[in-house]
Amino acid sequence: MTACIAIALKATLWAVLMSVAALVVPAQHPQVRRRLALLGMWGLWVLPWLPLPIPSLPTTSIPAVTNITTQSGLWWPLLTAVWALGSVILLLRVMRDVIGILRLVRHAQKSTLNPDGAVEVRFTAEIEGPCMTGWLRPCVLLPLSAASWPEGTLRATLRHECQHARQMDGLHRFCAALVRAAFWWNPAMHVMCGIYEAESEVCCDEVAATACSRREYGEMLLAHATQMPQPAFAMAFARRSGLRVRIQRLFETRRDSQWLLSARWLAALALILSAAVLMASIRVTPPELAQGIRLKQEAQLRLHADPFPGTP
Repeated sequence: MTACIAIALKATLWAVLMSVAALVVPAQHPQVRRRLALLGMWGLWVLPWLPLPIPSLPTTSIPAVTNITTQSGLWWPLLTAVWALGSVILLLRVMRDVIGILRLVRHAQKSTLNPDGAVEVRFTAEIEGPCMTGWLRPCVLLPLSAASWPEGTLRATLRHECQHARQMDGLHRFCAALVRAAFWWNPAMHVMCGIYEAESEVCCDEVAATACSRREYGEMLLAHATQMPQPAFAMAFARRSGLRVRIQRLFETRRDSQWLLSARWLAALALILSAAVLMASIRVTPPELAQGIRLKQEAQLRLHADPFPGTP
């Protein structure tokens, strides 16, 4: 198999295990779920390529054959070319979206609002609902109608968006866009990024709900729900998709029993350890190195073989 196919298998295994680990964690801990999804997203670029730190555990090497046209026809090279073409197109879209959001922030009107001193607030007519974007210089964008909102609504909105900035969700959303572009055909990657985005909103809702009652905050989300497309890499305050689940999480009172909670935490820990060990123990090796490994193993077997089998 080619190196691309081997890498895809490793990345898919990692994404599946980390996504399941995040979902196994009880829903009362959205921060833990979010961090596990982030570990899956960012670890995707690092952990699968690290060597196994424990020498006593066995490793498996996958030879990265570069020319397989004689063995399997043109199917694998064609699929690899389609994968690469799709990724290039989506990466170009990411670059276009970055330029667009920079233009939007540059043309937005500055305001005197300064919620925590680290986040800039601007008004623009190009959006329908509040959102936050950026990571080096995070900026909260508000629609022009926000100037007439009640003070409680504006305070809860700013708390929600400023929490996005504190969580560096602008940077993490950019990483999610790169993951989706690199593995656009892989449902496991989309699920993992979706878990991160959903849990990030729940974490921000928990912080924003301290500015008022949960009932008032839920009504506020419904009142400002929008179906208008938000700018890329912008965390919307109340997008209609997924809003029902967010409101349900606000009022969720169900609690698992102690033994079930312990079982879920242990299952999540086991999945994380399994993912780390599997990713480090499966290596993609060049064909020359793989052939050298096979020759070395064969030589060791011959050295340790019994020259007179069956003799007493």
